[in-house]
Amino acid sequence: RSSALLLSLLAASLSFSDAATSAPFSYDPEDPNGPQNWHTLPMSNNQCAGKKNSPIPIESRGCDRYDDYEFKNGDCRYDNMQYSLTNTGVKASFPSDEDACDRPTVNIPGIKGTFEALQFHIHTSSEHTIDGEFFGAELHTVHKDLAGDRFAVVGTLIQPSAAKSNMFFEELLLGWEYMSDNNNVMCGQPPAAKTHRGLGNGKNELIFSPYNMLADDVAFYHYDGGLTTPPCSEVVWWNLADKPVSVTPSQYARLARMVLRFTNTETCELGTFAGPAGSTSRPPQPLNGRTVERICPVGFDDGMSMEEEGTATTAATTAATTATTPATNGSTEEESTTEDKDDKSGASAMAVSAGVAAVAAMSFLF
Repeated sequence: RSSALLLSLLAASLSFSDAATSAPFSYDPEDPNGPQNWHTLPMSNNQCAGKKNSPIPIESRGCDRYDDYEFKNGDCRYDNMQYSLTNTGVKASFPSDEDACDRPTVNIPGIKGTFEALQFHIHTSSEHTIDGEFFGAELHTVHKDLAGDRFAVVGTLIQPSAAKSNMFFEELLLGWEYMSDNNNVMCGQPPAAKTHRGLGNGKNELIFSPYNMLADDVAFYHYDGGLTTPPCSEVVWWNLADKPVSVTPSQYARLARMVLRFTNTETCELGTFAGPAGSTSRPPQPLNGRTVERICPVGFDDGMSMEEEGTATTAATTAATTATTPATNGSTEEESTTEDKDDKSGASAMAVSAGVAAVAAMSFLF
């Protein structure tokens, strides 16, 4: 519970106007458009009551198969990225101009096609759980099949538990803080007293790859699912890294501040899309008989024999990084009771509301 207390402390310390939070859906379980009612939202091809929704609860397991994920970093730079802050959170998109740079790609073992990265975003509070445990945040790198209609997401769990700054995460924070300062200046507010190292204004030429966020010697939980926001389209091959990455409590607090104090440049009001405890995550959804595989790197040793794992041996995954530097619409009966969903929402809120108590004293961040 290293991320308990932190986000709720930050959420409680910040006041904002609800006028800046208008959106077609909400993360607030008390809101009529909250996660428990997403399946009723008047959206085209709404699949939020489907059988293959995401996120899901994951149970840790031994390796089901061994094979190679093939990650290629491309050559996009930090200053190619299009950072954005909205009332839905933080996002960074790769340039839409295909001539600007070569985007990162991933090939998933056993899945046809090459998937090209489009954007990545972060949810405060993890959406997936491992053995019932929530994490401080979850980064999603969204990919599109170059020759088809399917998507793939590489998910990375984030914990605010590091003693030293995560330099990759720091570069992302600087990009979003640059945009946050721009929004503040547009509304007559002073920018934060930080140096953004040229992010967003063409001066940062470091090669960027979202795969640098992955822990070393990582395996992936792989399953067939959907988008975690409405309309919940069931078109996603999910690949959740089994090892979280660590950032400092201070870095996590900076991320939370931007989510909880979004400045709407149209109204110059403060607002947030997060739920009452600061969460921007959907509660885990029923597995509905789907298979979840843990795909491990070739030669990976998790200390268990195949007999102990109780899984079949098949050829199959290593996370080999090539670096240039560092659906169907349908409504079904609810599989969970309202009480179950409330429990999941509460657990998610607890995950982001529990944390390092010392951060409560970090008033200088605000």
